[in-house]
Amino acid sequence: MDLGKKFEAHLRENWKNSVPDSFLYRLNDQMSGYQGSSNISDFIGFKAPNLFLIECKAHAGNTFPFSDFRQYEGLVKWKDIAGVRAGVVLWLYDHDIVCWIPITTFEQLKQENKKSFNVKMVSDDNYECLVLPSVKKRTFMDTDYSALIKYYEE
Repeated sequence: MDLGKKFEAHLRENWKNSVPDSFLYRLNDQMSGYQGSSNISDFIGFKAPNLFLIECKAHAGNTFPFSDFRQYEGLVKWKDIAGVRAGVVLWLYDHDIVCWIPITTFEQLKQENKKSFNVKMVSDDNYECLVLPSVKKRTFMDTDYSALIKYYEE
């Protein structure tokens, strides 16, 4: 199992622990390779009144390139529906940062002709990004996803 798949398993466990009265479903990976046979995200989560479409990414270095984000087109279609929160939970493991990046931030970056999301954007007020409270445990981060729920309650 690669680091990304292990991170997905940690997201599932951390979500269950930090948002116990919610729903989180892992969509099976589409391995067929046929055109149009891809999922819109890795997870669908629900905590009333919000539905979360969560793509889970683990990445080394300072940047997350858009070339590694094949789900962009699928997620951006849902951004204008009230209560739907589409985005990426990104673990920049060289920096021990886990953050939520809404699909609208990626849309903004593409409009600005940027090719990647840089770690410096985490603290840049020009880009919407929520650093999720996390504690490093050996390799992986234990993350409190209740912060994501609270973010959309405000």
